[in-house]
This record gives sequence, structure tokens and C-alpha cells, in this order.
Amino acid sequence: MRSRSPSILLGKIFDDRGNPMSPSHANKKGVRYRYYVSHALLQGRKDEAGSVSRIAAPDVEAIVCGAVREHLSTTDAIDHTIDRELIEAHVKRIVISGSSIQITLYANASNSDDLESPIAHDGANCLTVPFRPFVLPKKGIAHAPNGPTRLDPKARDTLLQAIVRARGWMDAVLNGKASSFDEIAVAEGLVERHVRRLVPLAFLSPKVIKAIADGAAPDGLTVSMLTQALPRSWSAQERMLGLD
Repeated sequence: MRSRSPSILLGKIFDDRGNPMSPSHANKKGVRYRYYVSHALLQGRKDEAGSVSRIAAPDVEAIVCGAVREHLSTTDAIDHTIDRELIEAHVKRIVISGSSIQITLYANASNSDDLESPIAHDGANCLTVPFRPFVLPKKGIAHAPNGPTRLDPKARDTLLQAIVRARGWMDAVLNGKASSFDEIAVAEGLVERHVRRLVPLAFLSPKVIKAIADGAAPDGLTVSMLTQALPRSWSAQERMLGLD
């Protein structure tokens, strides 16, 4: 059932050739990575898949939720349950392409008045978010930097996984699945201090999450650097990373 799945875009996300994209995952060194994968690719019809046939779930979920929050002018804290309700209530369809994410909203979704937003409002109920899927360079091919140094792919994945874990822990406490962070720490074989240090990542600005997912966050950014003095307000977080 969609309500129990961690994949909050299930049933609403498609590639740009109309194929539904289903949740999938891979386990690497004890870490579970979630994805959305085109049905065409899963069924061995690679030539019929869209321009983006596989995408990291935390990336696209953060981008879509951030865009819808901005459109609705909501300032609710990031929370997996709230995000699920947000998607269920307002999002009808999501289409992934190589240059954008198109989000079709239900007719009752109100419009944001932010004229400086990078999100295009293509009619009352359609948002288009600029998007460029992250692609690892082919082995043996060197790429000379032609702009600001981008976040290292390994650091990017580490940060995204820490954010996903933090949101999962916060969701567990808020929903009564865990009585405390100490209980979570014991269950995962961690010290409570480590869990409490990561939990603030559950409240990161959508703009910061998008910058990390795109690899556009400052080079050298680490989980420790991000959690040492993380401001509570989204605008302050964005200023701290030079994203304002």
C-alpha cells in the first residue's frame, strides 16, 4: 500500500515517455539506496524508456516536496509524514525528463505569489522545476572543471543518506514507532549522541537538499560540517552555504 511505502511518489511518477516509475533499491556496504525506475527498463524494454529511466528517490522526493511547499507558501518543518500528506493532497502526476521535473497539481492547489521563484508556473496547476540528473563520468575520461568545484559524488551520497536516516528517525519518534532517540540508537547499534547529532538534518531547507542532490553544494561539505552549527531557519541555512 502507498501509505506504508517509504516511496511517497509511488503511483504518481512517470518518465517522459509515459512509463510509470516504480520503487527499487540497492544495498551497498550495509546502506540501502532507494530509486524510482521506469517500468520499461524493469521489463527489459530499454529502448522504450524515457530520457531518465532511473533516479535516486531521496533526490526527486526532496525536489518535488520543496517545489510544492514553495508553491503553497507553506513553512511546515520537513517531515516524512507531512511530505506524504502533501503529495497525496496536492500532486496528481510527476513527469521526469532530462531537463526538468513537471508536477501537475490537483485543481484545488493554491498558487504561490513568489515572482522570483525559479519554478515555472505553466498554467494554474502545473509546475516545471529545472532539473539535471546526476551522471557519473565514464571511466578513463577526465573532465576539466569549467566552473565552481562541485561536491564530490561520494560526499554527495553520504550527505543524502544521512538526511534520509535523520528523516526516518524523526518520523519514527513522531509516529510513536520509537519512544526516544536512545531506543533508535540501541536498535541501530549507535550511540545516542550520534543519532541526536544527525537528527537536525531532518529539517534542512529544500534548497539546501536540492543543492546537495545536484552536486552544487560547496566542495568539501561533510555531515560533520553541516551538523556542527546548523541554523534552524531555512534562510540562515542557505546563507551559511552561500545559496541565498
